[in-house]
Amino acid sequence: MPEDQQEAVHKLFHDPHLPPGDKPLLIARHLGLVSTPLTKQDIAFLSNLRPFFEHAAETSTDLLSPPDDFHQWLAVPLTTPRKEGVAKVGNNTINARATALSRLYAALRQRGLVKYNPVHDLPRRKPEQSDAKLPSTGELHVLLEELGRKREPHALALFLLIYRLGFTAQAVFELRWDAVDLEANTVRRGEVVSHLPADVRGVLLRLRTPDPLLVDPTVRPRRGGETPNRQNAVFPGLHEVDEVREFLWQATGFGKGTAGGAVVPSRLRLAGLRDAELGGDLTEQARQFGYRDVVAFHKARESARARPTRLPTSPEVTT
Repeated sequence: MPEDQQEAVHKLFHDPHLPPGDKPLLIARHLGLVSTPLTKQDIAFLSNLRPFFEHAAETSTDLLSPPDDFHQWLAVPLTTPRKEGVAKVGNNTINARATALSRLYAALRQRGLVKYNPVHDLPRRKPEQSDAKLPSTGELHVLLEELGRKREPHALALFLLIYRLGFTAQAVFELRWDAVDLEANTVRRGEVVSHLPADVRGVLLRLRTPDPLLVDPTVRPRRGGETPNRQNAVFPGLHEVDEVREFLWQATGFGKGTAGGAVVPSRLRLAGLRDAELGGDLTEQARQFGYRDVVAFHKARESARARPTRLPTSPEVTT
């Protein structure tokens, strides 16, 4: 990031005359984190950032130089309601705020404005999933077809690992090539070995033998130190687990003609459990989705199948 742009971002963080609620948008635009015009996802992202800037102004805290007790400091902006009449902030909102802040710090770190992301190791709350609707099978097929048309295979590979094999964001981040056997058509997660479906094997083969003319879209300029031991990672450009979520969100954000467009790993994984047509006995089926415990797999699949599905919407009409 050019020095003049770095200086501009510094000024936005430290400008005492700029209302704290206005800072997230201006900073996010400088960092390329939001689009023009703003999407619904952008608006939610900015809304989740505002509590941190407001609390920073109230406590005279420099977000570019977080205090040593930053996780303790975060307790207030993470849990303070912003709407009148709301007595308690739910776990999903708390997690969304934490992820938004982590995304901001990841961008700041990539551009040399901070040395590390102080939020990446912040524990997340247990998600409240009872009412969350899963993407429909139809809209996921739309996303798959669109990703399949792209020349670069990274987004498709990430999507398929989660949807076909039930990888979590953490498992995607930790996946290394020594756990993938393209000759035996298997992938290993800890002690669990899963068979690679043909489409997953095909896209992993493309990743393993990359086109020299294509650029890895997960790689971004970084300063202030690289994350070590990522050379053998299947996705070496992803340096934090939150970047898995961000990359999938951005890669599926086109979503034209679907109910929600962009998807997150947790719901994509549940949709994969719901849609999976698995062969073999229950033990083999469980291993295919990374489970050692057959009972846990059966409960997870039944829970996924019982979850409501969001309905596709009609494509927007432009004038």
